[in-house]
Amino acid sequence: MIMAIIGICGKMGSQIYEQYKNEFTIIGIDILKHPIVETYNSILECKEKIDVLVDFSSIECYQNLVEGLNQRIPLLSGTTGYDMKMIEDLYQLAEKNKTSFVWKANYAKGIKLFSKLIQECKDEFDLLDFIEVHATTKKDAPSGTAKVLAKELGIPETKIQSLRINQAPAIHEILFSSADERVILRHEILNKKAFITGFDEELRKMI
Repeated sequence: MIMAIIGICGKMGSQIYEQYKNEFTIIGIDILKHPIVETYNSILECKEKIDVLVDFSSIECYQNLVEGLNQRIPLLSGTTGYDMKMIEDLYQLAEKNKTSFVWKANYAKGIKLFSKLIQECKDEFDLLDFIEVHATTKKDAPSGTAKVLAKELGIPETKIQSLRINQAPAIHEILFSSADERVILRHEILNKKAFITGFDEELRKMI
């Protein structure tokens, strides 16, 4: 099977390549040339018949996702920075073309638990503070994960306090409080491999 990775030269694209290089034939779609695999600037340039398309790139590559779904290629995306209207349009396009599309701002299994816990807390406390921290290399603020969590909390994105700090890990922290007590929920990514487990579960459902 052939897997095409949009953003193969990026941090997550490189992780995906290393994880699946012995299982799939890998090609890349990137503005940079990968040192090992065939790399194209656009999916329209690809000569191979792609079985699954993976996107960990940037919003500038959005048209590649559209074209992939128009070619009825199953697609998994973890790119943040898209607004929710763009994501909804991709789901509708996938449905129209009778193919599969999954987008998650964060594939880490800990985020699934984190999401469940905030559901438990949000109706029990009157006040909350939401802080998210990433390294300065993170382009979007708030993060895509923070936006999704804010939607689950029923709060505007303006309530999210975003910090960009040199070499910082990815952290999402929510403080629920009342006049008498406080509950602090914190999720921290120690290694980008944390995203692989949840991603692999979604991939296995798709292929």
